[in-house]
Amino acid sequence: MNFKNALIYLLDFEQYNIEELVGAVLQDSDTDPHYSAVTTANLIKCYIKVMQELEEDFYCSDIENYFLKNQYTTEEYKLFMEKYNRESTVYHSQIF
Repeated sequence: MNFKNALIYLLDFEQYNIEELVGAVLQDSDTDPHYSAVTTANLIKCYIKVMQELEEDFYCSDIENYFLKNQYTTEEYKLFMEKYNRESTVYHSQIF
């Protein structure tokens, strides 16, 4: 097994974790959230960047495209981004 294949294998499992986080953020309380939309968005952006570097024809290029290609509705994408925008004003770590 080479490094690229090992990394893609690991990222396939990270994709599952990201999907779990997206679902948790979408279902999370607006007034007392327990899951971070910003952290989840950072993971999506990092996942996209790494996969683009590894595979020339990766299926998505940004968060919106990621949502649509993974069978989320436009409304779910908008809700996620609303939570992201609200949280990003008070988020204290790095935002990609």
